[in-house]
Amino acid sequence: KFNHLDWRQGYLAGYSSEPSEKKIAQRHRLVPHTDDSEVTLNVGMGDDFMGGDLSFWNIRGTNEEGTHAGDFHPIIGTALIHAGRHLHEVKEVTRGDRYAFIIWARSWGSIRATTCPCCWMNRRHQEGS
Repeated sequence: KFNHLDWRQGYLAGYSSEPSEKKIAQRHRLVPHTDDSEVTLNVGMGDDFMGGDLSFWNIRGTNEEGTHAGDFHPIIGTALIHAGRHLHEVKEVTRGDRYAFIIWARSWGSIRATTCPCCWMNRRHQEGS
C-alpha cells in the first residue's frame, strides 16, 4: 500500500522496576497500543533486567485483531521490526532497567497522502475509500 517510507523518527523508551523522573525509565510498563507508523523498528538496549516482554495481538483493523499472537523477550542489541498497526504492549519490568531505541517510519508521500491513519484505525471510511 505504500511505495516508500519518507519520514522517520527515533527515540529512546525506558521501563524500570524502580521508575524515576531522574532517568529515562519513568514507568514500569506500557499499555496495549498501536504506533503512529507504517513500520516500527525496536532495538533492545539496557542492562540486566527481568520482565518487559512485548506481547502482540495481531494487526489492528483485521479479523484477527485482539487475538494473542505471541510474546517476545527483548534481547540487548537485537532488533525487532513490526507493522505500526500491530497491537502490542510492554509487560511490567520486574528487575532492573529495560530500554529500547524505537524508530518509526511513515509514508507521507504514498499511503498517508490518500488515507487518514486515524480514520482507518477507527474504521471511519473516507469518501472514495
